Formats: sequence, C-alpha cells, structure tokens
Amino acid sequence: MRSLFCLLVLLIQCNLAGAEWAPASKLKFSTPPNIELNNLHGKTIHLHDYKGKVVLVNFWATWCESCKEEFSKLIQLQEKYGSKGLVIVAVNLAESKPKIQTFLKSHAFPENIFEIVLDNSSLTYKEWKARGIPTSYLVNQQGRIQEFWVGTFDADDAKFIQTLEKALQ
Repeated sequence: MRSLFCLLVLLIQCNLAGAEWAPASKLKFSTPPNIELNNLHGKTIHLHDYKGKVVLVNFWATWCESCKEEFSKLIQLQEKYGSKGLVIVAVNLAESKPKIQTFLKSHAFPENIFEIVLDNSSLTYKEWKARGIPTSYLVNQQGRIQEFWVGTFDADDAKFIQTLEKALQ
C-alpha cells in the first residue's frame, strides 16, 4: 500500500507544470550524496569522478511526460555546454535497461549523449531527497549543490542560463 501511495505521489509531481527553482540553502544538505550506479553499458559511474566539472543530475523516468519533454532540453544543454565543462547524469528511476533503450530509440535520442544511470532500487533518489520527477540538481565545480529544480526546468530561461554559465566559469 505504501509503495502504491509513493507511486501516486510521483505521478502527480511528475506532471507539475514548470519548475520550482530554489537555491541549495533550501535543502537539508549542500554536499550531494555520492552516485555509484551503472550506466547503460554496465560501467559504474561515480559522481566524485566529475569533481572540477559542473554536473547537472537529473532524476527521470520514461513514463513521466514532463521528463520526456525535458530530455530533449538536456541533450541541447549537453551539446551547447559539454565542451565548457558541463556533465549531465540522468538517473533513471527503477526501469529496465531494455525499456530505457526502447524509449531512447522511439524518440530518436542518442544513447551516448550523456550518462544515463540506473537507480533500480530508487535508493539514490531517496538519498538525494528528490521530491518528484523530474528533479534536477546543479552541482558546482567544488562538488557542492548550487541550485535545484523540481519539475521541468526551462533550459532557455535567462536566470537558469546565467546560473549555469556562472557555474561553468
């Protein structure tokens, strides 16, 4: 019953219109929990390996309509800012590798544009205290959470771009 309730909460939060932008001071932590998850190729990805880079950690699922919309924005961000030091880690919630690959193929999304990691048990999602999906965290070059967004963020928003570009300096 509790699992059903949690799923219902995620479904409702997944369809929130727009993002709730907030500074890291609203979180109960500023140093993010480590991510130690396998990507689609079986390689273990560690968040601390990206220290010195700006990392956008995004929690998502293939069944989340807002996440589908946001995925193309993540690709655009990676293409535009990847050479400047942006790394995107897309943390999928409890879905199988074949389901994710089917999702990517059906939307013509490249599989290797950024790291897609599998949070099969949703433990990483819980450790990060995400409050729905999509939820994104901007981790600065010093490895601290700078900002976070609950809901679909607008990758063209001037405030977001300013924050991202400042973090990349």
